[in-house]
Amino acid sequence: MNKNVPDVRLAFPPDENPHYIRAVTQVGDVQEVIAHVDIFESNGMKLLAKGARIDGRQFKRLTQHRLTAPLDSMLTAEFPVNAPSLAVELDKIIQHETVYRRILARTGDPHAIKQAIACAQLAPEVMLRLTVMRKCRPELFMHSIHTALIAFALAQSLGLPEGQRDSILLGALCHDFGEMHTDPEILAAEHDITPEERRYIHVHPITGHVLVQGLPGFSSDATQAILQHHERLDGSGYPHALQGNSIAVHARVLAVADVAEAAIRRFDLLRVEMLFRLGQKRFDAHIVNALRDLLHITTNDAQDMRLARNATAQVQHMAAVLETWTTLRAILKQEAAPAKADSTAWTFLFERMATMRSLILQAGFDPESMASMLVLAQDDPDMLRELRRMLDELEWLASDLAHEIDRRSPQLSPLAQAALTALLAQLHQMK
Repeated sequence: MNKNVPDVRLAFPPDENPHYIRAVTQVGDVQEVIAHVDIFESNGMKLLAKGARIDGRQFKRLTQHRLTAPLDSMLTAEFPVNAPSLAVELDKIIQHETVYRRILARTGDPHAIKQAIACAQLAPEVMLRLTVMRKCRPELFMHSIHTALIAFALAQSLGLPEGQRDSILLGALCHDFGEMHTDPEILAAEHDITPEERRYIHVHPITGHVLVQGLPGFSSDATQAILQHHERLDGSGYPHALQGNSIAVHARVLAVADVAEAAIRRFDLLRVEMLFRLGQKRFDAHIVNALRDLLHITTNDAQDMRLARNATAQVQHMAAVLETWTTLRAILKQEAAPAKADSTAWTFLFERMATMRSLILQAGFDPESMASMLVLAQDDPDMLRELRRMLDELEWLASDLAHEIDRRSPQLSPLAQAALTALLAQLHQMK
């Protein structure tokens, strides 16, 4: 067993998860949720007849019974998310969002995704979960649709067969079903996630996989893509820290699409390119190159985005991180035998910090003299813009590294854990 695999046990059986039950209850209180078949308890007793309206109170009661089938397979919602409604959402994206219109145009067949959606046979469970997501987590719903668009376009560009494209599309639409089973308070932007809470986030691919496994229309490729979409080629992902060819190609496509959607939403396209360049060991290069071709980034795509945080504070925090790392590196090198350096649990830390230093050097600055950055850039608008872009990327890398330290720290020695405390505090300040 890989000792870097985190503890990702399910806190609740999927059908009994209180967070998802609460979300369905909210939907049932504002629009009709109807039983489309008779609902029986496992002992044969009929609980509800076909056509009965189910409100939040009844839904909670039904979850307390052992039913003959999963509850969400027996329900349908008024105005559900189905193939026609997904086609409408795609039309809105194509009409109003230039980046996604470009992505589809550069596939050579921009209408293929709408045809695939129109032909999709969505199981009742899928339609209900997408309907609940649209109502209770609209940002997650739109993330899923955008990700599905990118993933399908990548599959087209890679020349994957139609069946595999359809599997990637369905997997992408459903890839974050597991997040509906995570406490929304943990996921709130203003909440600082603790290492214990992060385990609940790491379990969401497993939850999603369990939810869709065996559903009509779901191939093994689609379910595997959901399970592995947070895995990374270098083993730094989750839930199982898979490496290289152990990760299915459908999951690799979905991983790139998932990260690309989040980056497009947060940054300008030039920064999206930089994120994948920094993560070149983590993502499939062939798929990333296909993404670059679809995005077709030019200098005109750069947006002059103002930093939410003061550049001086960012530089000071980065200087503190590098200074702390200098001390920590010496401690870790003493603990690790040279012959075993590649197999130590903290090799990832050396690699990530080297990437940060490399980014500073590539931008034309000196990592040993961080204070000089602002002085050099003060009277040069182009250099100041490059400095701000670099600081944004360093913040992203710092946040990513802090999450990975939280995940891996239980596998480190007590000495290494104690030494990492100061660095972790500095990395969190970079957020």
